[in-house]
Amino acid sequence: MSRFDGKTAAELIQALVDRARHVGTNVTLYLGPELARAAETTGQRNIFGGFNWDTRVRNRSAKYSVIVGGDAVAIQNPSPEQAETLRQMQLNMTRIFGGTHDGKDHPGHANSLPFDLIHRVMGSGEDPDFTFNCYLLVSVKNRRNHHIPYMWGKMLRAEDPVPGAESFQLLMVPDINTGPFGRFYVFPEQNCTVGIGSDYMGEAKKGFLRMAMFRAKQRGILGIHAGTKVVRARSRRAKGLRTIGVVILGLSGTGKTTNIGHTHYLYGEGEESLIAQDDFAGLRLKDGRILGTEQAMFLKTDLDEDDILLRPATESSDFVSQNLYLDYQGQIHYLEEDLCANGRGILPLRALPKERLYESIDLPPLDELDQVCFIFNTRRNTVVPIMSELTPEQAAAYFMLGESIETAAGDPTRIGQSLRQPGTNPFMIGHAAEEGNMFYEYVNRYRDKIRCFLMNTGGVGEIPNPEDPAKPKRPPNRPWKPGIGYITCAVFRESAVWTRDPDFGTRVLVDGVIDEKGDIFDMDALDPKRLYDDETRVEMVKKLNQERVEYLQKYDKLDPKIVDAITSTHLL
Repeated sequence: MSRFDGKTAAELIQALVDRARHVGTNVTLYLGPELARAAETTGQRNIFGGFNWDTRVRNRSAKYSVIVGGDAVAIQNPSPEQAETLRQMQLNMTRIFGGTHDGKDHPGHANSLPFDLIHRVMGSGEDPDFTFNCYLLVSVKNRRNHHIPYMWGKMLRAEDPVPGAESFQLLMVPDINTGPFGRFYVFPEQNCTVGIGSDYMGEAKKGFLRMAMFRAKQRGILGIHAGTKVVRARSRRAKGLRTIGVVILGLSGTGKTTNIGHTHYLYGEGEESLIAQDDFAGLRLKDGRILGTEQAMFLKTDLDEDDILLRPATESSDFVSQNLYLDYQGQIHYLEEDLCANGRGILPLRALPKERLYESIDLPPLDELDQVCFIFNTRRNTVVPIMSELTPEQAAAYFMLGESIETAAGDPTRIGQSLRQPGTNPFMIGHAAEEGNMFYEYVNRYRDKIRCFLMNTGGVGEIPNPEDPAKPKRPPNRPWKPGIGYITCAVFRESAVWTRDPDFGTRVLVDGVIDEKGDIFDMDALDPKRLYDDETRVEMVKKLNQERVEYLQKYDKLDPKIVDAITSTHLL
């Protein structure tokens, strides 16, 4: 029986890469526009010239993704789905690469099917420790699969391989049908990932980021699931213009990309909101520099009229998507989700207005910034205030908690259910406590420059329905996208009025917020104390905080100061 491990998989994938250098093989290396032409022949063209493809698998296969390797990286306590994926590994690898399994000979699809190969470079190139060569191989027996490398290729720099940079390889065989979810095997110690059964492009994007963040961590750079931007705002307190680096962390569906693209209604003289990076960044511990990874935004396509930047920007021929609703005329129906609730698009940064882009995907050095704001996006609907300011210790605790509710981007069968993910990063490799401690080290080391916030992009005041979380007994009051913009504007302009919140031991924003017309924005309508009677609110708060403590106490290697930041300040 053939046996496969990370070393074997890496060698066999490298052999496929090498095969592309020769004439008449099953691997085609694409260096120019030919891949675009192959992909576009199978897509739907919209009225703006961009293309869309509908896929069989329509969200990540996280439930069936496993980390394989030594004790420092291997998945701990696998779920039933992950255990099943591990049991199938030898069979699936044999099907791909060839060999004998349970007495049956397999020729290997990697030896028979046609494959596309493309190379891209991750990172700005400013730091060799945060620059990565990425090689993607995708089987294209079904010609529609050409769109996967084509779309992914828009995410990173199209340049020759960088000498000396770490190299990663990702092999996808979507032609093997595994049902509604794919199966993914990550071998981080060998810098390779193998996936079957999924034609969802997000697996390629996230797969390379996952491997890159693992290697970056070993070099003192903490990879975080976050977007970044540079904001220039006129301070009401300092009476001058400040330059602020903004880092927004959040799980899929919490509005991270929306807020990275938001203007925050900073329309005063000298004010601006400049996008640097959409999805993943690196925190360099030695000097505090925040580094970018990608050259495009990966956005949910449910863009309404309030998306004054992203929705118009999708009217570019550079915009490509999966599972976006187009009618027979090529008109885009952004909010039509009957056929798919997780439409996704890639918007290259170059498609955005130049006046909304920062000059680099890396943020400026800390000494060129007046402040850095870390904002944790969460989507809650009951008693969590809309905007709270955190101490560094509390910020590290909320980094570990990674709270939100499930969306269609993760698991459409669990929409509305409570969710916790350390670092808001479902692509973390290794022990979560290690990354929590690194994040605390970062924000504590640079605490004189950093402010941290918890922003609830959901709402307040919901009466939950335990029988169906997606259909509450009373819906919450929501700030919606404009309200979030007004609130963040008040933070950046330092007009926000704060008070101590004994429920959570944080400072909570209660006043000093205005809308784009200059009228007062009613924060009282979002005050949990006004939306619940005291007994109900206290019961909800205690239950939530106790769950938080129990969750944090699972990580015995976590710095005690992080757990204490909840137990000593939150109402229990």
